[in-house]
Amino acid sequence: MKNEIQVSGMNCPSCEMLVREALEDLEGIIDADASHQKGIVTVDYDPKLVSIATITMVIEKQGFKVVS
Repeated sequence: MKNEIQVSGMNCPSCEMLVREALEDLEGIIDADASHQKGIVTVDYDPKLVSIATITMVIEKQGFKVVS
């Protein structure tokens, strides 16, 4: 399942990498991509293994705010 999540606070490629690597460490994440220019994190994940709530928590744990 693919989902786009609006995220505020990403300002540079290092922010993108931080989010991407944190998400890729989660079981059930197939692919993760982040764009600080668009303020979007795109995740492809298996909903049987990981929830949007967990994905949101991991993004916010990195210091960013999930807008939607």
